[in-house]
Amino acid sequence: MREPGYWVGAVIFNTALAIAAFLLTFAIFLLATWPEVQWDWLAPIAIGVTIAVPVLFYPYAQALWMAYDLFVHPLEPKEEEAGGQRRNDHPPHSPLS
Repeated sequence: MREPGYWVGAVIFNTALAIAAFLLTFAIFLLATWPEVQWDWLAPIAIGVTIAVPVLFYPYAQALWMAYDLFVHPLEPKEEEAGGQRRNDHPPHSPLS
């Protein structure tokens, strides 16, 4: 972890996906049932998607955030050396290598 609050970016990715999933669900359902929109079905489905997507996507949001962070802020040479030394401390077939 590079600094306190590092995972806030993952939370932002996750929140953006939840909002996009809600809007997409709302739009698809609205267009599919137009002109007689069934509002009593739309609300629970959209809310359910909005709750389920962030819970299911959170581990992937963390991975995407780390990839984005490494792309924008690559490791410095001293960080690469420290990472390589840690990996070499373990046996060759260790799960930590």
